[in-house]
Amino acid sequence: MAVRVIGLDKALRDIESKGKDAVQAVVETLAETADGIDFDAKSNAPNVIGGVTLNLKQRIDKVPTNKGLNWKIGIQGTQDFDAYAEFGTGQDAAQILNSPGYTPEMRAIAMNFFKNGKGTLKGKPFLFPAWIKNTANLVEEIKAKIAQAVK
Repeated sequence: MAVRVIGLDKALRDIESKGKDAVQAVVETLAETADGIDFDAKSNAPNVIGGVTLNLKQRIDKVPTNKGLNWKIGIQGTQDFDAYAEFGTGQDAAQILNSPGYTPEMRAIAMNFFKNGKGTLKGKPFLFPAWIKNTANLVEEIKAKIAQAVK
């Protein structure tokens, strides 16, 4: 599962044009955000769903790319059941995906795992809520850190 950040390429060019200190401030802010997502997702990942023992906490991982300006955070070896643990199935999935903060892109990711809409597995969202919580003020935080770095 992956969430794409619209306008990321342009934002990265703009940040790099402000100099090394601005880039370093952004790298540090993104690393802190990634750490927060990783921690919250691991803290909230279920151990058991629908009677099935999971090892989600051990498979949640974060990987920086582009010298720390991009991060991939997710579940190693993602399987369909991982998505069912996150979103649930059937009506439960519909309720979870209509929660505040879920974007159309997140809903589209969930739909990749749609079967027939008749499932009864109750989900326990852990990864996307961690993403939503930890990125809620990210743009403002980055702007403030850049402004501080280029003084």
